[in-house]
Amino acid sequence: MTVSRTLRLRIFCIVLTMIACAVGSAFSIVWMQQQINRTAVHCQGIEREMEEILRKLRYLDERIASFHQPVALQARVAGRLRPAEVNQIVWVRPTVPEDRGIFAGGSDPDSPEVSMNLSFLDLQATRR
Repeated sequence: MTVSRTLRLRIFCIVLTMIACAVGSAFSIVWMQQQINRTAVHCQGIEREMEEILRKLRYLDERIASFHQPVALQARVAGRLRPAEVNQIVWVRPTVPEDRGIFAGGSDPDSPEVSMNLSFLDLQATRR
C-alpha cells in the first residue's frame, strides 16, 4: 500500500500545525502566568498602601476622639468658663463676622442669607 505524495504532505502539514498550536499555547500559558504574577504583586503593593493609610486614619480618629472627650474640653477652658447664675443676663452685641465665607452668604447666590425667602431655594439641587 503506497501513500500518495499529496496525502503525505497533508499529514505532515496537519502534524506541523498541531505542534505549532501546542507550542503557541504553551507560550501563551506562560505569558498569562507572568501577567497574573505581576498583577498579584501590584495588588499586594496597593493593599500595603491601603493598610498604611487606614492605620494613619485610625490614629487620627483616636486623636480626634481624645480631643473631644469632655475631660479634654474642660481642661482647655478651665479658667475661662464658670456656671451661669440664676438671674444672670448676658448682653451680646450683634456684629457681622468679617469673614463670612461661602456658606454664610459671602459670594454664593444660592445662600439662605442672600435670599431671605426660603421658597426661592432649590432644595432638590443638593440631592443631585
